[in-house]
Amino acid sequence: MSKRLMGALSVLGVVGGIAFTIYLTQTLFAPLIEKATWFPENGWLGIIAWLLLYILLALLVAPASLHKFISGVLFGFWGGWIIAFVGACLGAILPFWLTKKYLYNWVDKKMRDKPTLRAMKKAVGEDGLKCVFLTRVSLVIPYPVLNYGFGLTDVTWRDYLLGCTGMIVPGALYAYWGSKAADLSVAMNEGRDWTYWTALGASIILTIWIIVYLRRITLAHIALEEEE
Repeated sequence: MSKRLMGALSVLGVVGGIAFTIYLTQTLFAPLIEKATWFPENGWLGIIAWLLLYILLALLVAPASLHKFISGVLFGFWGGWIIAFVGACLGAILPFWLTKKYLYNWVDKKMRDKPTLRAMKKAVGEDGLKCVFLTRVSLVIPYPVLNYGFGLTDVTWRDYLLGCTGMIVPGALYAYWGSKAADLSVAMNEGRDWTYWTALGASIILTIWIIVYLRRITLAHIALEEEE
């Protein structure tokens, strides 16, 4: 499979995942979303509980995209963006520490033959901060893989924590579309004028451009597409 085709498929996968998640939150997950309104309705207690849930799911290798998306659904764009970013950073710390301290041999055995890990180790040796930042910002590698995978590298705590600030970008993308999920559902059922659909189309194009651009600059610096 050519690199161009792989790139196109990865971008379509992210966009398709966002669209599918919007569908799920308005259909199958709707009853759960209604119960989850406890979190935004209970102020700081609800926010802290939501962040603790984020950390737990990160430990269990759950996809972070859904949690970021639902943060937007529950707390709106700005609140969801901040909470998703803080939660992602907190959730990234414990798996990294556990791998370095206790799980190194087990995780190394699981990822030893992965080209992704070889590329990460090489990039960390050259510039740890840039490697962490670019992989966090670009959606190229799944969140749980990075949390545990970086624990197998020589990246310092300083570079790891500073690099994790890159998660502010995917947090914004998912929180934005999460905040639009209910509105999109209403628009589909009741209709909207051309200005709404024009703005929506522009948002979709911008989202795709951001994903493509960030993926490109990441691959330009980190050889994540090595052959097995």
